[in-house]
Amino acid sequence: MKQFRTFLTEEISTDTKELTKSLVDSVYSKYVDRYDKNSPECVGWLDGSENALIRFQKIYEAGIGNDDSVLDVGCGVAHLHTFLSNQGWSGKYFGFDPNKKAIDVIDENINAVHGTIEDLDDTKYDWAIASGIFNLGLREENAFWIIENMISHANKGVIFNMLQQPYDDRYEAYNPKWIKFKLEKYGSDKIEIVEDYMENDAEFTVYFYV
Repeated sequence: MKQFRTFLTEEISTDTKELTKSLVDSVYSKYVDRYDKNSPECVGWLDGSENALIRFQKIYEAGIGNDDSVLDVGCGVAHLHTFLSNQGWSGKYFGFDPNKKAIDVIDENINAVHGTIEDLDDTKYDWAIASGIFNLGLREENAFWIIENMISHANKGVIFNMLQQPYDDRYEAYNPKWIKFKLEKYGSDKIEIVEDYMENDAEFTVYFYV
């Protein structure tokens, strides 16, 4: 008989895959068809380039060094790679996304593949980063299953952003204090919640240092 933990993990994994595939088929693949690959709208950020740059700046401010390696979880069309390179970063990069249409338009010199987090091997990166993947369609248990996997692939830290409650009911939104409380069980000595960088406090960014 399988242990309950193993059974629960498999259930969440299957559920996350099914939800992700549904989101890609119904939403994200259409964005790639509709918008230029250099625009934030191409990956579902519909609030413009300025806000996209603010999000990436907050990710960068976690302490990413110029030689640090980066795992980009749900990389879309690798906009994060472009942003980091523009800051002088030249570290190892590996991105993956379940949306094959997005992967297919990424420049060939950028290391990115079609897949999900459980397709990865045991390679660790300095930073595991996710931007915008927890905003639509994935429930809290799905989000934390992904975050737990990100932690297992990170040497220095995990960085991700979320929409902040209250928010439009069509999206998944969270209380920053609750997220910090949930993360404390993973044993980090330093967890920072970054707020007040978007209009109307619409979202927050989490720095989880390993």
